[in-house]
Amino acid sequence: MSDQDVPVEPEWPTKCPVCGTELASAVIDFDKTNQNRAELQPGEMVEVDYCPNPDCPTNQGDAAG
Repeated sequence: MSDQDVPVEPEWPTKCPVCGTELASAVIDFDKTNQNRAELQPGEMVEVDYCPNPDCPTNQGDAAG
């Protein structure tokens, strides 16, 4: 058996790369006509991880820039 036969699981960050705070997650619904239910509807909703620390630079103004 070679190394190519072993599936590689991608590493998923659990802490903010900027401030080190434990990441939180939320579901964003792009279709505002949906009922308020927890089911994830592909193409309409996405689950995201974010830094909940209000003092983190990623939460200050334009974090993308």
